[in-house]
Amino acid sequence: MPSRHSYIPCRRWLAVASVVALGLVACGDGGRQESDALPPIDYDDALRSRISVSGVSAGAYMAVQSHVAYAEKIGGVAVIAGGPYHCAEGDVKTALGRCMKGTDLNAEPMIGFAGDAATAGTIAASDAMRNAVVWIFHSPADAVVSPQAGDTLAEFYEAFVQEENIERVSHIEAAHGWPTLAEGLACAEQGGDYINACDYDAAGELLRHLFGDLQARADKADPDNLVAIDLSGLFGSGSNVADEGFAYIPSGCTHSTGVCRLHIAFHGCVQGAEFIADRFTRQAGFNEWAESNDIIVVYPQIEASLFNPKGCWDWWGYTGDDYDLRSGKQVVGVSAIIDAYVSGKLLLGLNAP
Repeated sequence: MPSRHSYIPCRRWLAVASVVALGLVACGDGGRQESDALPPIDYDDALRSRISVSGVSAGAYMAVQSHVAYAEKIGGVAVIAGGPYHCAEGDVKTALGRCMKGTDLNAEPMIGFAGDAATAGTIAASDAMRNAVVWIFHSPADAVVSPQAGDTLAEFYEAFVQEENIERVSHIEAAHGWPTLAEGLACAEQGGDYINACDYDAAGELLRHLFGDLQARADKADPDNLVAIDLSGLFGSGSNVADEGFAYIPSGCTHSTGVCRLHIAFHGCVQGAEFIADRFTRQAGFNEWAESNDIIVVYPQIEASLFNPKGCWDWWGYTGDDYDLRSGKQVVGVSAIIDAYVSGKLLLGLNAP
């Protein structure tokens, strides 16, 4: 298990770090080697189709915000137990009210806001989403975030994305959380780590929709391929994103990231490392698919704070009024992860396994 505090010398990981992390490398003494500025990147359709995001609950809202703000970079988004873009309108009471309870939810104002923001250049151009691939899961038994939120999210995306690219899953009777084949609590049981054994492979289903035909899921992931990653150079002050996240680097990606795809997975509230260590990263089901399909999976982590005691991603504005725009402290960091990956300069400060 990666330790959050016990670093080992960089040379132990030089073979991996030299090809995957050509930017800032965190060593045992915390020192860093500065990289050159990233060159401009042309995010064409082929490149965009290799990059996707997903999340659950608050992480689902974060996945949507990242996608809408940087749709020219992100080709696919998967949402579990989340709702529409700009639902909270920067107000925590609205977030806890209509966005979770589903009362009086209407996609039109959110569609209008996105259109205006796109025109102003504070999110991606509206047509950047047209060819996106969207996967939406919402359990009819979800007692935390109303299924109406998922319906409204679908309406939002239908205004911008080709209908045939949107897939919805709404028949799995699961508690609020991340559905897996066999990890976690019983499927209908609420709480714990919010990981539920539903005999349903959400990670595999969403990855297949986002990336198309995939090789069969590996029997098991290589535990040594789940490593700690230094993200401190990508997320600025006040983002509440932990300096240290996780990444699963498949065996086929340790020699060249050019053959690999990228998926960024956002945990939900009380699912970050300070609450459940690395259990979300190991149990969500991504790593087995990543291993057999050369997909690098990055798991950034949120830290709890006075205004965010449950360690949620910001979908109501605790980091600033621009939380869901291109300049938002968390959203812009997600964009930086993508740029670093494409440039071959993804940061990997690796901890001891």
